[in-house]
Amino acid sequence: MPTDRASLNRAFWDLGLRFQWDEATWSALMGLPDLRAQLACYLERHQPHLLAVYDVDFLRRIVEERLLCPADARIGIEAPRSY
Repeated sequence: MPTDRASLNRAFWDLGLRFQWDEATWSALMGLPDLRAQLACYLERHQPHLLAVYDVDFLRRIVEERLLCPADARIGIEAPRSY
């Protein structure tokens, strides 16, 4: 599923993933074959704590679903705030 950096960053934000791929990161990851490989590489290097909780294939699937059905409302995967 080819996509652009802005769309991916928007999907990350909408899903509650608090990272954004800058131009340097995007350039480094573009040589990888697909979104799964890109996410795996990025997460292993920059967000390894997420891999303790989420499987790369799960994250890829929800990002791809979000890219197919973008919306204005953020649906985050983070736990709700307790008051």
